[in-house]
Amino acid sequence: MIRLMTSLDLDQVMEIENESFKDGLYTKEQMLYELNDNPFAKCMVYEEDNIIKGFLIYMETFNSATIVQIAVSNKFRREGIATKLLDDMINRLASKGYGEIENVTLEVRANNESAHNLYLKNKYKDVTIKKQYYDNGDDAIYMMRVLL
Repeated sequence: MIRLMTSLDLDQVMEIENESFKDGLYTKEQMLYELNDNPFAKCMVYEEDNIIKGFLIYMETFNSATIVQIAVSNKFRREGIATKLLDDMINRLASKGYGEIENVTLEVRANNESAHNLYLKNKYKDVTIKKQYYDNGDDAIYMMRVLL
């Protein structure tokens, strides 16, 4: 089941966060901010049998949305959970009405082939390379999916 994240989910979400992003993108405090105080952020979890298996955070601003983070627990990868989260986000955005959200953007590490392929499979297209985008100097591929 995919549902809105709550503060009760944070321990499990932070476990997935820490195993997925070695750079430690978010602290628990930052995650709480996205969840409770950022009016643009939407935080979703994929849950089965009271176990959070993955999560997605995206932001809606004006006529576009941006994927901030998506992660699936190492134990549950290759089960289609990330695709289900992406599909759920698209359905939520589409339910806002025609023309409301025109596209979804994201950045993915250029050397993260599996994530890049996931997005390509889900109708995202490469737009450009952002040189040395990440703190460690890695490049990012800027991608977009047009919804209209």
